Amino acid sequence: MLDEQYAKLTSKLQGRFCMYLRKSRADMEAETRGEGETLARHERHLFDLAKRLKINISEVYREIVSGETIMQRPVIQNMLREVEEGLWDGVLVMEIERLARGDTIDQGIIAQTFKYGEAKIITPVKTFDPNNEYDEEYFEFGLFMSRREYKTINRRQQSGRKDSAKEGNFIGSTPPYGFQRIKLEKQKGWTLEHHPEQAPIINLIFDMYVNQGVGMGLIARKLNQMSIPTMRNSQWSVATLNSIIRNPVYYGAIAFQRRPEKKVRKDGIVRRTRPRVDRSEWTLAEGKHEGIITKETWEKAIEILQGRTHPPAPKGVIVNPLVGLIRCGMCGRLMVRRPYNSPERPPGLICQAPTCNNVSSPLEIVEEKVLEGLKIWLEKYKAQWESNMPQKIPSKKESALQIKETIVQDLEKKLHELHEQNNNLHDLLEKKIYTVEVYLERSQTLAQRINEAEESKRVASEELELEKRRQAAKVDIIPNVEHVLDAYSQTTDAEQQNNLLKSVLEFAVYTKTIKGHWSRPEAISNFDLKLFPKLPRV
Repeated sequence: MLDEQYAKLTSKLQGRFCMYLRKSRADMEAETRGEGETLARHERHLFDLAKRLKINISEVYREIVSGETIMQRPVIQNMLREVEEGLWDGVLVMEIERLARGDTIDQGIIAQTFKYGEAKIITPVKTFDPNNEYDEEYFEFGLFMSRREYKTINRRQQSGRKDSAKEGNFIGSTPPYGFQRIKLEKQKGWTLEHHPEQAPIINLIFDMYVNQGVGMGLIARKLNQMSIPTMRNSQWSVATLNSIIRNPVYYGAIAFQRRPEKKVRKDGIVRRTRPRVDRSEWTLAEGKHEGIITKETWEKAIEILQGRTHPPAPKGVIVNPLVGLIRCGMCGRLMVRRPYNSPERPPGLICQAPTCNNVSSPLEIVEEKVLEGLKIWLEKYKAQWESNMPQKIPSKKESALQIKETIVQDLEKKLHELHEQNNNLHDLLEKKIYTVEVYLERSQTLAQRINEAEESKRVASEELELEKRRQAAKVDIIPNVEHVLDAYSQTTDAEQQNNLLKSVLEFAVYTKTIKGHWSRPEAISNFDLKLFPKLPRV
């Protein structure tokens, strides 16, 4: 009976098909119990299904990220985009729940994408045609039940994590710096024990901060000078030390929900944030582990930290016209505005890297140099064109443009030939010229060649578009820079000034080695600043 059903489906399922594989949390837990690799097992099942249905599998999408929403799963985003563009006539999946367990918005996106893309969803149990009224209802109901199941599992997991934290267990997967995670004997859960190499460093950090009065920036610099690695073998920074000092785990406590996840919808996209909350909102319990420092030391560190904290700028308000534009010439990081409490001392532009030796300068001086540099460049650019302003694009650029257009055309022709070969594969399988094994092998090889050709075409098309933009920029850039220089002085709004500069500048590189600009006024503007405009490369 089942073979008859498959035989009926075979005549209807023609075209290009792909396979989507995804691990769930339950699959990951099963793998830890030794039940085998989930994706490989599902792949075998679906290839057997494709063999029975005589379906040509051109692509296999493997999702190893167990995300709640589509936004957290890049592979399915790519697959849905191709379904939306009509590249696939059907998708093979073990069960419809593998496609989405997100909220109703995600479920609607999945349903609409397959419906308007006219693609079928093929499972070992049933083939769903979203354009069939009954299949559409069954499909939407399946997604709804999947979401309910996910919410129930997630609620149970979060409740269990909270109860475990209240019992003093460590519920994280990665131990904090200074500790090792160990399994509790004869009971569920994990706890912590001192790391023999890292625990002394935690003692050193709190001693310098609390007893010696050393700031976080200097502590980070000293730790880097001693070549002490962080948890991820990176450089110590103020942010890393701030996170350590705020964590009550170091005096023997377990804190849950210190930075609970919060979802915010902005510009049509749901974003996840983890803001700090007041200590009164923490779930705090005595841990089963031994602290590295005393509670009194930790409380004193928090008191010092709160006394030194500057109130943050209002969210979304730009006060630095050079934000996102100036890079450090020594370490490559973006430089930031640093305000000072003294009204006599204007804000500076600094590199926050603790080991970087780049010397800061007043922000307003760097701003003046950026504008001065743009003016100098514009004068030279004008002089270059005034001597011989062409009425058309130079022949050298015409040649480059023609070459890139020819490359794109050749790749389009190659893609057309590969797609013709792909269509012939199915005919060869039906005529039994190819066995299923040979067919699948050649189908995958051909799919890889198509992907490579499509990628080459994408790169070539981008190069062609860039060449066109470069040529157009030659007649647009001069009036654009003139507008920026004129409009910049007519506003005091830092955000507007920043947008103006970003319209003509990629970035600028700042380097300064001479110190003492407060005692040596001649050193204030003694720095190197290289501008990288958004201009065509000649």
